[in-house]
Amino acid sequence: MNRIQRINAFWNSFGLVAMDENSVPDGAMDRESPNFLGQYITYDVTDSGWDEEVPMMANLWYLSESWQEITEKSMQIGDYIGRGGIMLDCDEGAIWIKKAPSFAQRMANEGYDNIRRIVLSIEVEYIV
Repeated sequence: MNRIQRINAFWNSFGLVAMDENSVPDGAMDRESPNFLGQYITYDVTDSGWDEEVPMMANLWYLSESWQEITEKSMQIGDYIGRGGIMLDCDEGAIWIKKAPSFAQRMANEGYDNIRRIVLSIEVEYIV
């Protein structure tokens, strides 16, 4: 698995559909849509050279009146990454994923009172 595939597998390991932020289907938060998901993760991918640290972000999206479930999910992800980060093998070496100093931040969605979003900030280093 190459490093981009490994990033995808990482975000998809938390029990939610995870996709590149540019691949969200129309209607993902519309209960009437055949593409309705209700809960999902979007993430960006920044590729770089080896032994370089790059910032990346992911978004947790929940259609809910409450912050409880989405907060629990962000805490689950944070606990999995841990204080020192997590090392994931890939074909070319490894990926070291660490929490950024401001790991989880709640975000407002103007005009959508029942859509909850938490932005997760990580730092990724590709290691040979």
